[in-house]
Amino acid sequence: MNNPFAFHVGDMRHGRSEPRTVAGQVSVDWHVELSQVKPQPPLTFEFELSAVIGGIAVSGEIEATVTHRCHRCLAEWEESVVRNVAQLIATGVEGEEDADYALDGDVYDFESLARDELLLDLPIAPLCRPDCEGLVAATGSDLNTEPSEDERAASSPFSVLKDLLDTGD
Repeated sequence: MNNPFAFHVGDMRHGRSEPRTVAGQVSVDWHVELSQVKPQPPLTFEFELSAVIGGIAVSGEIEATVTHRCHRCLAEWEESVVRNVAQLIATGVEGEEDADYALDGDVYDFESLARDELLLDLPIAPLCRPDCEGLVAATGSDLNTEPSEDERAASSPFSVLKDLLDTGD
C-alpha cells in the first residue's frame, strides 16, 4: 500500500477495536480559485479513530501551507493553516447510504476527507488585509500604495483639458 492516505480499518468496522491514531505527511497539489495548498512543506495529518455505532469517528488535525492571492489587488502571501476535523465514516449500516464518507472494504483512503476539510475551510475571495483597496482598472496600479505624480495627474478628471489651455501670448 503506497498511498499515504490509505489505512487498514477493517477491524473497526464492527466496533471490536481500541481507538488508534493514523498520521502521515504527503505533498499535494490542491487548489480552489485563488488559494493553493503548497506541496512543500508537505501537508501533515493526524487522526484519532474510534469505533462507534454506525461507523468510525474521526477527529484530529490537518496542517498545510497555503498560498493565497488577494482578489482585489492580486498580492500573494503564504500562511500556515491548521484545520480541526470531526467526521464519521459510515460502515454500511442501514440508512447511511447517503453518508459523505463511507467505508467500502477494510482499507479507508482519507484523501477525500482531508481534501474536503481543508479546501472547504479556505476563503473563496481572500483578502491580503481587510482594508485592501485593490487596483486601478485603467493603469493596474495598486491603490494601497501612494500614487506617483504621473498617476495622480492621469487620474484627475480634468487632465484631458490641459491640452486645451491656450499657453500662447
